[in-house]
Amino acid sequence: MDNQQIIELFQSRGLVDSALAQDILAEVGHSGKEISEILADFQVVQHRDDIWPVVASELGASMVDLRNWTPPEALLALVPAGTARLHGALPVSFDETGLYVALVDPLNPQTPEDLRFALGREINVVVAPDYLVEAKINECYGGEGKAMEDILSQLDASSANMSQAELESEANSAPIIRYVDLVLYQAIKEKASDIHFEPFEKEFRIRYRVDGALYEMAPPPFHLALPILSRVKVMSNMNIAERRVPQDGRIVKQVGDKQVDMRVSSLPTHHGESIVLRVLDRSSVNLSLENLGLTDHIYNYITDTIEKPNGIFIVTGPTG
Repeated sequence: MDNQQIIELFQSRGLVDSALAQDILAEVGHSGKEISEILADFQVVQHRDDIWPVVASELGASMVDLRNWTPPEALLALVPAGTARLHGALPVSFDETGLYVALVDPLNPQTPEDLRFALGREINVVVAPDYLVEAKINECYGGEGKAMEDILSQLDASSANMSQAELESEANSAPIIRYVDLVLYQAIKEKASDIHFEPFEKEFRIRYRVDGALYEMAPPPFHLALPILSRVKVMSNMNIAERRVPQDGRIVKQVGDKQVDMRVSSLPTHHGESIVLRVLDRSSVNLSLENLGLTDHIYNYITDTIEKPNGIFIVTGPTG
């Protein structure tokens, strides 16, 4: 969801003032965390999932619990797999008033309209946490591999004849957003340490590193390199108009109950920008100094040194 939309929603309900809103948006840009996490950090809400009742209230929609829910096959058949993945839409129920769907981005007014046109049915929106909707779509429609194929077919059909300027605007389109999210989700699920987006003269490769070995994903069409790279730069708060100098950024993504931190670096090359994401799963790394197994004299030395008002403290060793 759009961070500005969420902040304006909370402002309109008197939950944050303008000064706090600016601080929250600045922290989103600085930390790379999702807006729901920042709102919890600033104690606007108690938990990141507490933003969804506010969204539901704004839309006049009902909340649904998807955790232990499995939709019947007849219900899933009402929304083709490609449409469900493209629009981030999960069918929840159906009655005489229309089809009820949970959306990954329920605040996007264009999505229900697109679904009405595609399905020929009245669409009613219900609300659930976005990461649960996304996980349930993958679970019900065949997993990430099939999802990638479906979205690639949609991308190929919709973007092949676009101009350069139109391709740049595609960075914020639903197919590109869904595709990049799936790439990151699949790499994180495979416990990748790095994700590489690499343009070449006649192809565009996406590879991820697991235990030192690089594995290549199914490549997207070559003409989609620019919008895909632009999407990654948008997510990491980089300047998408600047392609001549290296840039650094950060993405914090919620995958299920885990928070994954990605450090992003871009580097200009002869055939376009190459982008590398370094993945750090916070749940699998204990960063407590006390639990590193240091001897007493080294631990005491470190704690004394870092309290000094100036100087530099260097830790060396292999990365990872």
